[in-house]
Amino acid sequence: MPTTPTSQRPPPRPGRSRRAASAARAAFAVLLFAATGLAWAAGGLASTPFGPLLDDLLGRFHAREQPCDLALGQGDVCFVVRPGHVALLAEAFEAFVADHDGAVQRGTWSSANGAHRVVLALPDPVWGSLELWLAERPGRLVEGWFVRQPRGRD
Repeated sequence: MPTTPTSQRPPPRPGRSRRAASAARAAFAVLLFAATGLAWAAGGLASTPFGPLLDDLLGRFHAREQPCDLALGQGDVCFVVRPGHVALLAEAFEAFVADHDGAVQRGTWSSANGAHRVVLALPDPVWGSLELWLAERPGRLVEGWFVRQPRGRD
C-alpha cells in the first residue's frame, strides 16, 4: 500500500539529535518570553492614564528620555534636560497642572539632598500616583525620573 505524503515523516537532519532539537526549542521559548516581558515592562507606564500626561510633561520640559540609572533609585521613566535648571522645570510643571484645570492633582514639593520631589495624582485614586523627581547636576544639567506609586501612597 502506498503511503501518502501527509503520513510520511521527513528524515532526521544529519548530525542533529532529538536532545539538541529540544534544547533549541526551549532556548527559543525562553528568549521569546524574555522579549515579550521586556516589551510589556517598557510600555507599563505608557499604557496607564498617566501615559499622555507623561508625554505632555516631557515635551514641555524639552527632555530626552534615557535609560534609568539604578543608583538614582527605581525609576519607571528617566530623562535629562540640557541646558536646564530645576526652577525652570518646576515652573513648567506648575503651568502643566494649571492647564489641566483639575484633571490632575499636585502634592506639595519636597527637597532633600539635592533632589526635588512632587506627587501628581488623578482624581480617581485607583490609578495611584506619579512621583516626579528632579536633580540638578553641574553643567546646567537636570536629571529627572518618574516613579509610579500604587494606590494608597502619598
